Amino acid sequence: MNSVLIKALDGFAAGVRKLNAGAVYVGVVTLIVITVVSLYGIASRLIGMPVSWALEFLQLIQIVLAFLPVAYVLNRGAHVRMDLGVMMLHGKPRHLLECVASLLGMGMSVLMVYATSQSAISSVGMREASVLTALPVYPFKVCVFIGFVLLALQFAGHAWESLRSALFPSTEVEAVDPHVYL
Repeated sequence: MNSVLIKALDGFAAGVRKLNAGAVYVGVVTLIVITVVSLYGIASRLIGMPVSWALEFLQLIQIVLAFLPVAYVLNRGAHVRMDLGVMMLHGKPRHLLECVASLLGMGMSVLMVYATSQSAISSVGMREASVLTALPVYPFKVCVFIGFVLLALQFAGHAWESLRSALFPSTEVEAVDPHVYL
């Protein structure tokens, strides 16, 4: 029974890692779009065409660039964190501290999922648009919601991996290398 549950949770963690690993592609595409629209804006300014839609679009697309890849960064372990206390710990205490930190992060992310879901739902219902050029804003609010969902899932997967490492040393259950899923 325990090994079935452990394998199921390992599968969940692996699935979350694969899902969040795909966020890098969203980031690359978003950077390409930002570059193209920026070049259009510069060229339009040079020949005297109005570019207000391009400026607003760039502001909105940067939201996507900021929120969707957050879970990917956590997945890669490239996020900013305070390591001074963690660096002094080894083995079970370190894994338990990482589990607690991940659970706290997941809790905050779940609160943000709730808040952004309410904002996205009302924005979609109103078909919210920007004031100057009437660009739709609601798709970008939905992206922020999706970003927080992915972050909460990544924290849950990381909490499980840390707890598993603390409770089941590699001798009892087959060890999982977190970077195998990337």
